Amino acid sequence: EIPYDPFPTQYELLLFSATQRAVAALASYPRSGNSLMRTMYEHTTLRVTGSDMQGGLAKHDLVGEMSVGCDKVQFVKTHFPERRGTPQFRCSRAVLLVRNPFDAIDSFFNLMMTGTHTQNISQEIREKTTKYFEEFAMKEIRVWTRFHKYWLSQQIPVLLVRYEDLIREPAQVMSRVVQFVLEINNMGSFFGDRIDRCIKEQQEIERLGSYKPRSGGIGKSLSKYSPELIEKMKAEGFEEVLNKALHYGNLLKKPVSEWSNIPFLPDHAMEFEANQNLIVVNQGNLSRTE
Repeated sequence: EIPYDPFPTQYELLLFSATQRAVAALASYPRSGNSLMRTMYEHTTLRVTGSDMQGGLAKHDLVGEMSVGCDKVQFVKTHFPERRGTPQFRCSRAVLLVRNPFDAIDSFFNLMMTGTHTQNISQEIREKTTKYFEEFAMKEIRVWTRFHKYWLSQQIPVLLVRYEDLIREPAQVMSRVVQFVLEINNMGSFFGDRIDRCIKEQQEIERLGSYKPRSGGIGKSLSKYSPELIEKMKAEGFEEVLNKALHYGNLLKKPVSEWSNIPFLPDHAMEFEANQNLIVVNQGNLSRTE
């Protein structure tokens, strides 16, 4: 038996090879932690994750851009139906990664304004673009709502995971994700050891990401939304999806200082039963259209 003397994770090789398992989608509205979860999954399983779009993340060490088939990858990022990826692909299950819409939409706004995943717009630009941000937020809350309604209505197995749970308890959340994606009945010691090494040992959660994310915190973006804007957004019906379907529990009735203490999902994830074997991703209407 060869003694196990682990290299640092950045020097480990990832498998980019055929798998016999059907593809699982990693579905999220933009800026909901997709890249962070992909990095955690790759470090844990030593397998490359895929993506149905060319998002520029290859330069951040996520090399599976534009790979979707089970002959190369098994876990595939998609933002459909927020947008349509280039190829269609079949998937047999999906991890739905969600983030509260205020933080997600504000982060998406920064991405659109700076063209980067890591930079924030200045306070001066923020003040000059207040009207544009309000128009952007109104448009995006409709997209955010339709996006989550789409995935919650699919009949394949779906595992609901929240970004707020992922950054607070990454080991427990990723244990559920790995078990779900690989269809493992008993995790055993191997994946537990991998998760301990790749996640628990990290002193700062942002060191796990493929790039250093913007600074912030759970709910801190809420201050960017005026009370009048929030009331207009409520009229689009997102609260029912947020509070009931995604189990955030009347988030807007809590002060932001308590958002980081919202109860975790039971067992850190919620699985929905299936009545269907496969769906085709990137086929059908987008949530940005009527």
